[in-house]
Amino acid sequence: MKKVLTLVEGAGGVVFNHEGKVLVLRHKNGNWVFPKGHIDPGENHLQAAIREVEEEGGVVCHCPNIELQYITRYSNARSEQRVITWFLLFTKATKAILREDTFPGGRFFHPAEAERKLTFMEDRGLLQKMVAHYKNSQKQVLIQHS
Repeated sequence: MKKVLTLVEGAGGVVFNHEGKVLVLRHKNGNWVFPKGHIDPGENHLQAAIREVEEEGGVVCHCPNIELQYITRYSNARSEQRVITWFLLFTKATKAILREDTFPGGRFFHPAEAERKLTFMEDRGLLQKMVAHYKNSQKQVLIQHS
């Protein structure tokens, strides 16, 4: 008999700090990932992403462009079909504050190092897209301040 997959939506963030480094967390199973999780009742996708980043990575962040979103899909070990909406987020933090046993490791890495750390191909592709948007946003800041 074929297993029926349950569809579970979630949200997460690719978080850059002012040094241009990106937050990557080490899951207790050894996988390196971006912070993400379920959407709580009453939350929208962006609210969930910001909450999950704060819970899992211990950093406060904001989203300058809610229109910029990417979707990834995967099936997890519980036979759930996960659909994650990702946002480009920014923080003033330079260090992760790890509070959850699920994520015993993590920190901000230069993007090339983060790409090597990330376990999943989908996350590496997502990072490449977000790095391009991050660089473009930094150019816009320079133009506005010149």
